Amino acid sequence: MKKTFLFACISISLSISCTDPQKESGALSAIDIEGALENLTAFKVSDFGKTIRYVPLETTDDCLVGRDPNVKVLRDYIIVEANKQCLLFDKKDGRFIAEIGHIGQDPEAFSSASGMTDEGEEFLYFGRAPDNLIKYDMKGNFCGSMALDPLPLASCFLLTDSVIVGYYNLLNQFGNITLSFSDRKGALLDTMSFPNAKTTASADNIMNISVFTESDLYGNWSKKGAVVIDYKDDKKCILNLEAKTLWRSNGDIRFKESFVDTIYSVRNRELIPSMIFHTGKWQWPEEERTSKAHTGERIFVAYVSENSTFVFFQCIKGFYADKPVLYNGLYHKKTGETRLALSSNAIRDDLTDFMPFKPFSIGTSGEFVSYVEAGTIQDWLEDHPEAMHNDRLAFLKEFEEDMNPVIILVE
Repeated sequence: MKKTFLFACISISLSISCTDPQKESGALSAIDIEGALENLTAFKVSDFGKTIRYVPLETTDDCLVGRDPNVKVLRDYIIVEANKQCLLFDKKDGRFIAEIGHIGQDPEAFSSASGMTDEGEEFLYFGRAPDNLIKYDMKGNFCGSMALDPLPLASCFLLTDSVIVGYYNLLNQFGNITLSFSDRKGALLDTMSFPNAKTTASADNIMNISVFTESDLYGNWSKKGAVVIDYKDDKKCILNLEAKTLWRSNGDIRFKESFVDTIYSVRNRELIPSMIFHTGKWQWPEEERTSKAHTGERIFVAYVSENSTFVFFQCIKGFYADKPVLYNGLYHKKTGETRLALSSNAIRDDLTDFMPFKPFSIGTSGEFVSYVEAGTIQDWLEDHPEAMHNDRLAFLKEFEEDMNPVIILVE
């Protein structure tokens, strides 16, 4: 049975985001971007956690990591996706474990090396066009495939012990489906449409389509690139190739759609408002989502991660401008405090005096995750040779400039 999420519930949520969060949100946690923009701060590593750990990834001919990898940190493993490979490392010591699967056309191959784990983090799943999930264990052994019936692959999936949730963005929209729910054998249980989620425009009005890969401009949101669509009537649309719209939080599945200020919990195939970004006067009206006019007066909440204490997010002012302004944000769940800082202001490492910290995600155990490539470390060491004598940076004693990246975990 296809469900359409109640429009009234969405309208209530969006109206809350335009008003005083303390008066209107009730039990709904409000992340006050409007207020934080008036009181910008500067972050340091101790704002994110009390400890920092460095995990140099083993470097051999079998596990060379290319530039700009995608890193995912699980409870026991580190997954690195680069050069069309998926490499698995031990989280404790960085030891290389296995290359997981491969891209190709044979029965054990997948279409993309971007993997997703099950809830117990015992297996990795990969998409194989047009409608299959390929399964591997954490030693690199092929464990079969699963056909999703009757839907094609979603842009991203989240797997629990009982259900597979798929998200369909504008690039791979299938009918009006936004979320799909399948059982663990791939059979479709339900679908859900999200009326305010889609940015629509006529294909006949498109002037130019290009692919954008400069991740620093839009931060973590465009880590894997974005599609830029320019329209003839001076309108624009930027679409993330693999936006993070689904994640886990303390047993809940979270969902946030682009241009929608509410974070939802997915429970029993229903969307329950959980938190809301209060953008106030900076809110982006639905009818102006493709308009370049007033882009400097709008805030786009681009990237969201979460652990038990914080919501870490990045937001952008002037999303369609030539030089958008990127901010890092922290919302403390217990105190309700929202802090915002310019991403261009480096996050000082006040715990070990290493390089500025640049959080890319939050691991499934709650750590803030970053990584630094060896060449970047080498450049920094030329200006900071004293770091080689810092006992808190012991990993540098075995550092070589042709090594794999160093993973940084803060908790």
